[in-house]
Amino acid sequence: MSKVSMIGKITCKDGQSEAMEAVFADMTEASKEEPGAEIYSYHRADENTYWFFALMSSQEAMQAHGQTDAMKKAMAAFGALMTAPPEMTMTVPVSAKGFSL
Repeated sequence: MSKVSMIGKITCKDGQSEAMEAVFADMTEASKEEPGAEIYSYHRADENTYWFFALMSSQEAMQAHGQTDAMKKAMAAFGALMTAPPEMTMTVPVSAKGFSL
């Protein structure tokens, strides 16, 4: 069983960064209760661009995360705030400092 990670870019509409960050805070809080969620973080690049990084203990944990009520609620909230769908890429970590593989 390999750990999996997701890296993504999310761009929000002008003037929506505060609302977007509130959605991110809700998602991060909800992830604390998810089995297998090891790292779950959002990072601001500029006024409207954010990067997402998650590390899950397994592919099954990642799939379960996408089906939670919190994720469904967040995706509904994201829709009105984003300029386009998020650009997400699933990866498998191969080398790291700060967490075990």
